[in-house]
Amino acid sequence: MKILDKPAHVRTVLAGAVAAAWLALPQAAAACATCYGASDSPMTAGMNNAILTLIGVVGLVYIGIGKVFLEFRRRSRKLAEKATVRQRLRLIHGDKE
Repeated sequence: MKILDKPAHVRTVLAGAVAAAWLALPQAAAACATCYGASDSPMTAGMNNAILTLIGVVGLVYIGIGKVFLEFRRRSRKLAEKATVRQRLRLIHGDKE
């Protein structure tokens, strides 16, 4: 019998038992060498720079996605201004000429 075939409460108990067993192991629950080490070491400084770089990359991607949506909005408004009332209704109702 697979774990996913069992009832939800059994899966919850199993997941809790696995998490408790994993956290009970002191080596598994300890922080990594970079976080646990000296705060002024070159490895910690490199990790901090890597984190800031990744945050910057994610921020640039979000800005790019936002720019695309703003461009779509601007183009749709421009098209709506050009269209006559009859063309707008034809687009809404799907009438063909």
